[in-house]
Amino acid sequence: MRRGVLSGASTAVASIVALALLLPASAHAATLESGLWWFDRGKVQAAHDAGFDGTGVTVAVIDGQINPDIVGLRGADLEVKDSYCRDAEGDPVPATSTDYVAASHATHVVSMIAGTGDAPAGGLPVTGAAPGAKVLYYPAIVTDGVFDTAMGEKFDEQCLLEDGSTVMADGTTGVSRAIEDAVEDGADIISISLEGFDLTDALAKAEAAGVIVVAALPNNSGVASQPASGNGVVAVQSFGADGKIQSSTTIEGVGEPSPNQSDDVIVAAPGMGLLGQGSENSWDEQVLLTGTSYATPIAAGFLAVVKQKYPDATSGQLLQSLIRNTGTKGEHEPEWNDSVGYGAVSLTGMLAVDPTAYPDVNPIFDAEDPNAQPSAADVRAAAAAATPAPTADSDEPGETSSTQDALVPLLVGGGILVAVLLVGGIILAVVLTRSSRRRNNEQGGAHGR
Repeated sequence: MRRGVLSGASTAVASIVALALLLPASAHAATLESGLWWFDRGKVQAAHDAGFDGTGVTVAVIDGQINPDIVGLRGADLEVKDSYCRDAEGDPVPATSTDYVAASHATHVVSMIAGTGDAPAGGLPVTGAAPGAKVLYYPAIVTDGVFDTAMGEKFDEQCLLEDGSTVMADGTTGVSRAIEDAVEDGADIISISLEGFDLTDALAKAEAAGVIVVAALPNNSGVASQPASGNGVVAVQSFGADGKIQSSTTIEGVGEPSPNQSDDVIVAAPGMGLLGQGSENSWDEQVLLTGTSYATPIAAGFLAVVKQKYPDATSGQLLQSLIRNTGTKGEHEPEWNDSVGYGAVSLTGMLAVDPTAYPDVNPIFDAEDPNAQPSAADVRAAAAAATPAPTADSDEPGETSSTQDALVPLLVGGGILVAVLLVGGIILAVVLTRSSRRRNNEQGGAHGR
């Protein structure tokens, strides 16, 4: 959605709706089975069978209320954190819910990462991209009864902070705190299928800590807001079994077909006609889902699987691999367009290439633009704030575990110079920025997957 179209108490809830569309499926099994196309085509089961299912990797998901008790999530390594919202009495608003309207979005999103493959009676398996990963779940914008009202009209009246103050109506406070807590809790990757917030400080902390943030683009063409528009964030497009990106009319249903193009897109992932478990009729009923909301956790899950195989790879190297191994053409130099960014995420492509040979630099972080959000200065400040003071028995400066140390940059004439030590010499790492890819790459609309 365009920034400013929605305001007040309804913004956060509408942001969820705008990133996902549930398409009730026919009871015919063949129709539902079509929702497994992404799993089959991406050879996800082959990766799992080879022992790569995200085990040992921690993925944080930030969303609304969740139902962790559906068949496909029972037994998943899922830790649901407390809600950031308090009711008028100061008690935490429940993080979980069995109400479908309240919990469906988050439940489907998490299933795309952590779905165990267990199915309800007569159903098909909903297996996530990284069912072995540990998922830390942060319900950032839930409120007591908000989803039972007309699009969240009571949001800013009931979602209170611990001190009794009202959380910002658009949910920024909750989402920002969730990102910061996920970094503190040791997340390797953060997946967010929400939009419409100012998260600059929180995203700077994630970048400084070397935590990958993957976020959903809006489902209709236009200016993305944070987190998808955030500097260094993997903004995810959605495409279907036919290889075409999602159309804006898929969501809005009116007007002429319009591809969901964006200047912020980084990659595309499967997000149209995906099998999901749970409907307004029953949590055991299965449906087909469409939206960038579901493409995003799949992209995050693929990164988790690759990180498991290559545990020594830094976040910058994983992102280098992400954009250099898209589609079906194997390893290649990155090329960008406003339909699919650098291309369709390829699990098999990334698994085939050891990313530790790539520069240890986030290739989608623009360190040259002082107005980027977050900017390089924001990240440096976040890194400095996270650096512990020297201990009394050491005169050495404090250290962080951040892979962003390589991006506390030496700015030369407004540019960034990053030295990467390799066996046999020193090279200069080329950082691809959002502005440079628009200048230098050919524009196009097809992604050839």
